[in-house]
Amino acid sequence: MRIYVYFVLLIFVFASCSKKEVNSDIIQSTTKDTSKITLNITDTLWYLTRNGIGGGNVNLKIAGSTNGDKVTIRTYGDGRRSDLNVELDSKKKFNKDIVISFTATSVPSGEFEVGTKVMAYKGTDTLVVPLNSGKLKY
Repeated sequence: MRIYVYFVLLIFVFASCSKKEVNSDIIQSTTKDTSKITLNITDTLWYLTRNGIGGGNVNLKIAGSTNGDKVTIRTYGDGRRSDLNVELDSKKKFNKDIVISFTATSVPSGEFEVGTKVMAYKGTDTLVVPLNSGKLKY
């Protein structure tokens, strides 16, 4: 049993070594091999809005570029998760203002944080970059 536990831990350590570092100001995931996918997030702005019936939205303005074919951003609302396509221009740059999550009739009291994932696709490769809002308060 002890050997099995060590083996699982060893696999976990090797799998953990392949994760990309994330800088909270500018997120870049690049590689020297140009056949691999890259995603450069150059600007993010998290902000809150309220609706007319007591609820609110968590919004994200995001800009960047990729060498991929497609970029999506994960959104949440009413208990449902979906991935919203982000339009790329001819230089494969993007600039999007998106609602990441919403509440219909109430807003959280006190500080809270929200996260999302930005995904870039190129061929069969997928690059996932997690983003966190930091502390927010209505």
